Amino acid sequence: MNDNNLTDRIVNALSYLSILFLPVIFPLIVWIIAKNSDRPTIAKNACYAFWSQIFPLLYVIGAILVFSVFSLNLANFHGGALFGILLTFALLLALLLFIYNIAMAVKMLIGREEA
Repeated sequence: MNDNNLTDRIVNALSYLSILFLPVIFPLIVWIIAKNSDRPTIAKNACYAFWSQIFPLLYVIGAILVFSVFSLNLANFHGGALFGILLTFALLLALLLFIYNIAMAVKMLIGREEA
């Protein structure tokens, strides 16, 4: 087995597994470093890991903005239902992306590098 291939697989897996120990930051650092190297698979997988880990945060920010706009414009707005729907969707999205990151890490470790 090629040492570079093994190293690439481990770094790719760590980029996805970083959701457990250093989400968003680790894949971003790996992405920046690998972008300037001769290892495009590491850069590609670090990019995918970064976006899959930061997307729930971006969704929550968007949901808060939507909820704020609705609550400011309507005089008798009762946002319980809207808040519940937005929160439920945020939790489902975060769970799905968590499972995706773990599955991709396993995929990288067993040697299937194509995403």
